[in-house]
Amino acid sequence: MITEHQEVARYRVAERIRIAEARARRQEVREALKVDRVSAPRHELAVVLRRLADRLEPQPRNRRPGLSVVRSQAR
Repeated sequence: MITEHQEVARYRVAERIRIAEARARRQEVREALKVDRVSAPRHELAVVLRRLADRLEPQPRNRRPGLSVVRSQAR
């Protein structure tokens, strides 16, 4: 039988592992963008468009599909 303390500890470890894996995936994407020169300009354009969208509309809210496509590709 697992105690509550053990269950909380297990949850925290699982959460830390999930965060570390997500960080590793983001790092892999960054490295791939550095190597892949063809998609780098597209990535830079997406970043610029995302920043422009944030300036024009600083309050986060549900956006139309046009901007959400740019945001999802930039991440």
